[in-house]
Amino acid sequence: MAGDTPPKEGWLEPGPRGRPRTAEDISPRRLARFRRAAELRDLRAAVVLEDIHDPHNAAAAFRSCDAFGVQQVHLVFEREPMWNPLREGKKTSGHTNRWLDICRHRGSAAAIEALKAAGHTLIATKVDPAARPLPELDLGAIERPAFVFGNEHRGISPAMEAAADHLVFLPMVGLAESFNLSVSVALTLYEYFGQTRLGRAPARVEIEPRPSPAAEALLARWIGRM
Repeated sequence: MAGDTPPKEGWLEPGPRGRPRTAEDISPRRLARFRRAAELRDLRAAVVLEDIHDPHNAAAAFRSCDAFGVQQVHLVFEREPMWNPLREGKKTSGHTNRWLDICRHRGSAAAIEALKAAGHTLIATKVDPAARPLPELDLGAIERPAFVFGNEHRGISPAMEAAADHLVFLPMVGLAESFNLSVSVALTLYEYFGQTRLGRAPARVEIEPRPSPAAEALLARWIGRM
């Protein structure tokens, strides 16, 4: 992509929109809004988007990540050309791409290695007889889930399927074989949100802000992106 040659791997850090800001530069109301969002963020889970062809599909998924408080997104480029999520699909994402932590990986093997090293359990979506319905999985018992979604047409790669700890599908009764990408991400994260924060799993977590050093660090990074 123009202006990003060669495309880099690793975590992307959006720069400030203007001059660098501090907490004193932010209105109390806006600062309180961002602090509450930071304290409600889920810093354990991740969403993995493998070989997504259309950046706008990924951007729609970013919006769901933000809505359900999942902070980490991993973009994997195995067969598709690498693109920049900070530039592509900003309007589709509702500009939530600025507030997520997004990491790009060149190749599925590198992504799998990084995710496993970080302690993630890979939960991959696939229409397959070996897959189980997502609601049957006790997501509250998984310490660091990483929800994996594949290419719009090909699905997840053989490497990702082999590395997955769980293969799941979203139950449906219509004539279509599967949901589109952004809907799959939204429904999956809602199930995770419901099990872990709405009390549908044994480990109930109230939807209340949770002050922590990690939340304060996230807030500081957000201020740096304003």
